[in-house]
This record gives sequence, structure tokens and C-alpha cells, in this order.
Amino acid sequence: MVSLVVCGAINWDTSCFVDRLPVPGQEVIAEYITRVSGGTGGNVAVAAARILGAKEVALIGALGRDDIARQQLGMLEEEGVMTEGISGIAGEDSGQAYILVDRAGENVIASHLGANARLGLKHLRKMEVRRRLRECRGIVLTDPPLEVAKELINVAKQYDIPVFWDPGILIGPSREVLLSLAREVGVIFLNETEAGALLGTEKSDISPQRLQKLGFGNVIVLKLGARGAVMLQPANGTVVRIPALPLKELGLDVISTVGCGDVFDGVFAAYYVTGSSLEESLVMASVAAGLNATRPETRGSPERAALEAMEQRSRNLGFALRESRALRTTERDSGKDV
Repeated sequence: MVSLVVCGAINWDTSCFVDRLPVPGQEVIAEYITRVSGGTGGNVAVAAARILGAKEVALIGALGRDDIARQQLGMLEEEGVMTEGISGIAGEDSGQAYILVDRAGENVIASHLGANARLGLKHLRKMEVRRRLRECRGIVLTDPPLEVAKELINVAKQYDIPVFWDPGILIGPSREVLLSLAREVGVIFLNETEAGALLGTEKSDISPQRLQKLGFGNVIVLKLGARGAVMLQPANGTVVRIPALPLKELGLDVISTVGCGDVFDGVFAAYYVTGSSLEESLVMASVAAGLNATRPETRGSPERAALEAMEQRSRNLGFALRESRALRTTERDSGKDV
């Protein structure tokens, strides 16, 4: 029995570290290059497995039948991720991503989906996959094909399993369908750009009240990078904020932000399924994402003991939750403070 099932892309990441990101038509020099395992689904699964332990996380995804696939499976299994739900797709390359990373850790990414785009409903019918889905305590969706995401959300509803969803690149072409599905999951992870695109709002208008009007009663987590994260709960009007990990005060530097959002998702879900509150999960996810930014590899998230030690150390530097509750209409109109 696994604690968490993850479904999303598995890519081979080629990262070029440059002094600055080029403008169109400009050539820049790559100071060094790394080639490592990545992809949103793979990254989330590994981050969660480092918290939950071996054989506690199962990954559903697709690879080609090539050398990259063999390497990917070996690396995932070394991390303790269960790989029976990963299908080999004949005639397709395994997914790949090409990434430029500048000195500040900012990046641009071009992905070749390859086999990832061929994951389908038939792959969810495997006996082992169905068993994992019935028995798990949480499902994390990143960017599987939309029909797969929809089916997994339906399965989760059937078995009363919490779903954590980071729709990412799915948002652009499928906004209306995504908006409907997003109301049905427990926690949605978005960055500011994605939130504006999905919710159809300006960045300044993403509030519990606005989310209520859009029919959301679930939890929205906004990942804001160097400005930390915000968790909005429309059902009770609560906004919980946490700053970014104070890396400079900890003597650490940002090297690459690639994969930080995936680490955030995986660690948040891992803590939640072990019984932590939403607020506690938010804290640990933020610490893990911050630490990942100090590593050159995409999957630079820490093991549980190291993560919790860093969280304790960071408390003394002002790293803590800040909570506010939105005013009720009558109180706001009357001018009362609450």
C-alpha cells in the first residue's frame, strides 16, 4: 500500500547555465551543462518519496522504449518510487526538456513531451495502477493529458481521496474545462501567471471573495518564488502567507529555480497525507522549495530529517506563517476592525 500516487510528466533535463538569458537572435555561452532526470511528475514523486520513504509513492506516467527510459526507471527506483504505473510507449521518444538558467537562477524551458503526451485512459486500467489508486491516501496531478486528469479526479471522488493539482501547461488551451475540474479537487497549486490565466483575474484581484464568486470552496496555493507563498481558503475567507526561506541569512545562494515548484507540490502533499495540517504542509513545502533553489540539479530536495532541521533553524530568522481573515461584508461596510 502506497501513501501517495503521482501522475505527470517524466523528462530528461538538459540544463545550460549561462551568465544571462539571451534575447531573440542573441547567442550566449553556456558555462556548464547538466543532464539529469526531471519532469513535473518525476520531480514531485521523488520529493515526496524523500519525505515518506521507500515504496510509499507510486508514479503514473509514460516513457519511450529507449535508453533514456531505462535510466529514468533506474533513478526513480533508486529513490524508492514505485514504477509499475509507468508505461512504455512504442514509437515515441521519452520526454525531454531543454533549459537555460542564468546567474540569478531564473530560467526558460522548452519541453518535448514525447511519450508523456501519449499517456491515456487505457494505462489507468492496469491492475496494479487501479489497486494503488484505491489504497492511497492522496493523489497529486501535475500535467498529464486532460482526459487522464479528469479520470483520476473522478476516481478520487469515488474513493474519497484528496487530490492536489498543479495544472501548469494545461491551462492555456483548456481553460474552461480546467476551471470546472479545478473546483472539484482539494488543493490547487498555481503561480501568479497561471492563476491569472485560469481564474481570469488580475493578480491583485485573487482573493477569497473573488474565488467564492467563481465557485471555489477548495484551497488555492499561490507559489510566488522569491516572495514566498500564499494559501487562500475561500470557504472561511482565510489567507495564510509565508515568506521565502531566508537563504542569505542561512548562508545559502540561489543556483537554479528549476524544479522548485515541483518540490513544493510533492512535499506539501507528503506532509498532508501523513496528518499534518494545511498550514504545516505549507511551511515544509516552502522550506523544501527554498533549499532546492540552492542546488544545481532539478531534484535537489532534502530528506525529511534535513528538511525539518532547516525549518527549526529558520524559525529564529523570522520564517513563520502570517494569517489574515477577510472581512465579512457587514463588518467591512460598517468600518469595524476584526
